[in-house]
Amino acid sequence: MTRNLVVGLVIALLIAAVALLASPLLGLQSLRDALASRDAGKLAELIDAEALRTNLGARVRARYRQAEGKLPMEPVIERLVTAQGLIAAICDGGSIGTQSANSAQCDVHSGLDDFRFESTDRYSAALTQGDRIAATVVMDRVGLHWRLVDLVLPAAAYDQLKNSVLN
Repeated sequence: MTRNLVVGLVIALLIAAVALLASPLLGLQSLRDALASRDAGKLAELIDAEALRTNLGARVRARYRQAEGKLPMEPVIERLVTAQGLIAAICDGGSIGTQSANSAQCDVHSGLDDFRFESTDRYSAALTQGDRIAATVVMDRVGLHWRLVDLVLPAAAYDQLKNSVLN
């Protein structure tokens, strides 16, 4: 009886460990699927909007503080925090409003070598399109799910997004 209990406990712990290690990969796959299908509703479920707004806001303000001085960056930040803004930033390099680009499938990939655990509740992963990095995403565990809390884009994507929103 005790042997069966120990074996059952070991199996339960192994299943829990595998689930714990696999859940970030499943969260990343959900993000890639939402981007690939350009499904704004599905992508919105994967975003922690407050954390993303705070982290992206700091990054965008720091990037344009010296160069742009008095330009209002809030519209750029607010546009980027939306699901459609993220799709434009990651899939279309920051281009907003081009019908042909918005209708095409977004082909983003990431390999295990692009995946980094920062803590037990946070990881980052590079998303690539072809031979270029489209974005680096940072996701935090919220309960049993993973939410996008930060995004690092190539410089050209920030510039394209800024120009699309402010011009």
